[in-house]
Amino acid sequence: MSVYGVGTAGCPMAGYYGIKKAGKQSDNTGNTGQALETVQRSEMSGGAFELHISNEQDGEAISAACGRDYSVTVYKPKDFDPANPVYKAKIWDKDGNVTERMVDVSKVDPQNSDYIDMFAYSSHLSASGECPSAQSSFMSSATNQHGPDERNFKDLFQKNDWVSALADAMQTQYQAGNIEGYLDYKPFWDFLKEYK
Repeated sequence: MSVYGVGTAGCPMAGYYGIKKAGKQSDNTGNTGQALETVQRSEMSGGAFELHISNEQDGEAISAACGRDYSVTVYKPKDFDPANPVYKAKIWDKDGNVTERMVDVSKVDPQNSDYIDMFAYSSHLSASGECPSAQSSFMSSATNQHGPDERNFKDLFQKNDWVSALADAMQTQYQAGNIEGYLDYKPFWDFLKEYK
């Protein structure tokens, strides 16, 4: 699981603790059912959030992230096929309502995709080893665009040019004289330019 996710053990110094949560879950067809899973709860300046982790129903969580009124987890389903990488993305709003989406990462356009698809794509690139720094570079460039606590639930579904966002983040680091920060983005930049 990525650095943006946490394991099942509680981390009291960081404010993390595990809870079992039952709730309603809906899929893209509108079906609703009960689900029970282990989640991690913590506090940010914007309020409480939960990181949802691996579970029997959804599969292995390869990455998770939270904002002030949402959390997102990307799962590798049990029937995952590396030749046809399709992941399950689950997005929770501040009230605990969940939306599911299957993301075929081979069809994600980094110049015209929403946060959810790009988060799944960059998580795949890091987890598969194709571009190990993709997920952290994406998250950093997305934070550069919105600020650490400024993205909200609605923003997750807005199409964006993430290649331009990455270029802006790189330029910010370069102008600040932070060559190391600039170079941290470069492997992902090179990967995106090669497969564009």
